[in-house]
Amino acid sequence: MIDMSNVRQLGGAGRLIDRAVAEVRRYMEVNGLEAGHKLPPERILIEQLGVSRSSVREAMRVLSTLGLIEVRHGDGTYVASDSDNWTLAEVQWFDASEEHALRNLIETRLSIELALVAGAVRRATDQDLDRLEEIIDSHEAALREDVDYEWEPLTFELALAEICGNSWLYEIEVNLQQAWRSLSGGLRASVGRHTEWNSEHRAILASLRSRNTLQAQRLVMSHVNLERFEEDLHHRDHSGASRQTGVSQ
Repeated sequence: MIDMSNVRQLGGAGRLIDRAVAEVRRYMEVNGLEAGHKLPPERILIEQLGVSRSSVREAMRVLSTLGLIEVRHGDGTYVASDSDNWTLAEVQWFDASEEHALRNLIETRLSIELALVAGAVRRATDQDLDRLEEIIDSHEAALREDVDYEWEPLTFELALAEICGNSWLYEIEVNLQQAWRSLSGGLRASVGRHTEWNSEHRAILASLRSRNTLQAQRLVMSHVNLERFEEDLHHRDHSGASRQTGVSQ
């Protein structure tokens, strides 16, 4: 039996960040808070989000990295930027319309995820790897029930980042997830590679279990393949144009 609470805990980190941002912004709006005003204590955010203390701290750390809040140790957490600037601050670092947006994103993913698997080979426990397998199994089961099932992008990779234990790499992977959402749009639905991607995740996991860093990195390089994603984006764009003109595929 798959423990879905673990799957959600590992795979839903990016969604948690979204919820945390929305909750803090809502609190600011309701209470008229502006830059320089103090945010509620951690225990209040835990109650409002309904998640663990460690999850709230991860979310707040990302907000701090984005420059949206300021943590003053021994004093509390303060708004560092007016709420109207938050949406811009979250997306300014990545422009999906940029000429080389896909290439830039893939190259960044590769550099981070090659480091993640190297760290996981050294640090992951058997229990950590079992939790990764639960995510893969849950995706496989969902795909058997619904061939059009789509999981949250970079679910496996974010779980791997958490297991790796490097908070900097984790935060970058969270940002990469946000960028991937803004770039891919209908990509996942239009190309239907989820079964293929899940099989590749399983192969990467097997290499982690055997503690084979070089093999795991080779598999990551094959999985995060620029040419394949360029082909998929072209297919997505062509399909969209064909639907608009009434051409069948």
